[in-house]
Amino acid sequence: MTRREFMDELGALLGDLPDKERLDILADYTEHFLIGIKQGKSEQEIADSLGSPQALARELLAGYRIDQAQSNASVGNMSRAIIATISLGFFNLVFVLGPLLGLVGVLIACYAISLSLLVAPFGILLEYGVPAPSQERLLLLFGSLVSVGLGGMLAAGLLRLSRWLYRLFLKYLQFNVQMIRGK
Repeated sequence: MTRREFMDELGALLGDLPDKERLDILADYTEHFLIGIKQGKSEQEIADSLGSPQALARELLAGYRIDQAQSNASVGNMSRAIIATISLGFFNLVFVLGPLLGLVGVLIACYAISLSLLVAPFGILLEYGVPAPSQERLLLLFGSLVSVGLGGMLAAGLLRLSRWLYRLFLKYLQFNVQMIRGK
């Protein structure tokens, strides 16, 4: 594969990147080719040492998506980073998607518990409207206050936990990409 073919294919595969990022990457690999030629290597040898443009583009896109998710925290950026990392191979499908689904499942269950604790007092207050002895009303009122308090504390804790898990999972994705690259 010649330098021109390699660069054209890599440029086409990096089409999702902003122009500045894509041009910087292409300039780096052009420089890599020029240094190799000065050292007496052929363009074919240099292209072979770099690997396939497809694999290289997948790694570069995964790194870019992870950086983007770190700088601008959102579900969309995180999902693009996960998809880019999974595209690196079957290994990542198992070791990225599995833990992610487990974490998301536990978080959803905890958020559901928090929501039910926050909503439960409305059912208790409906019960409170029914004539009952005085001690029973106080018990229902106390139960509703405890439920709202626990639900609110759980919700606040889950929000902090979610932000922490977001950052932790990004670090895990970076580790995974570095492991695939062999660093």
